[in-house]
Amino acid sequence: MNLMNDNFDSFDEYVMAFDFNEFAIKRKYEHSYRVMRESDAIVYSLGLEEDDSYLACLIGLLHDIGRFIQWRDYHTYSDYKSVNHALLGAKILFDDGLIKKFKLEEKYYNLVRTAIENHGVYKLNEKQYDEQTLLHLKIIRDADKIDILYQLSNPKILELNEENNDDITEEIKEKFYKHESIEKKNVKNENDNTLMKIAMVYDLNYKYSKDAVLERGYLDRMLDSLKNKKLFKPYIEEAKKYLKGSDR
Repeated sequence: MNLMNDNFDSFDEYVMAFDFNEFAIKRKYEHSYRVMRESDAIVYSLGLEEDDSYLACLIGLLHDIGRFIQWRDYHTYSDYKSVNHALLGAKILFDDGLIKKFKLEEKYYNLVRTAIENHGVYKLNEKQYDEQTLLHLKIIRDADKIDILYQLSNPKILELNEENNDDITEEIKEKFYKHESIEKKNVKNENDNTLMKIAMVYDLNYKYSKDAVLERGYLDRMLDSLKNKKLFKPYIEEAKKYLKGSDR
């Protein structure tokens, strides 16, 4: 992490220009550092070289840099209600020149930009990326999901919402039990939305990531925070079964 110290200073300088008294800003700041650490842990679990460790950590730190302007200008983290935060972050870094504040060789600019732009897309078209870019896309997508699930397991950070009924869209149920991730555009109500978040486990790539979510008890704590445990428990158990038994 020694090579990252200057990057920490540059990142902190950028973020401190926003209102750090707002919980939403502080939450994304802390999320960025946790995702960076998860990225580093995934790299270690894969036995990758130092260059890839550095790239993964920097991508993890910068992946949500568009969130701060998004919140300042729109007061929401919903891309559907504002702007695509990933594309905005890439623009800020590479079109507006903020990347010059960070330690990164220009030969890696395209890789890092691609990883940031696509860290939150529904599904990757793996054939369109070279091997190293795809590796870093998978690392950042896993690291991001691990920490989102951590936040969802802690209602003081992020709350799960639910309806006062048992309504779940049939298409959502089918996708869930087929172990498929769920696209936001198909969500019709808050119960669907909660299943979409649980189903993030189906898009995890690495053994480290699946073990982390399972062994840290994130899914159980998410269930604990929900009122309608009878409705959601079968889905939580299905997700846990997947994590325990999937090809890892």
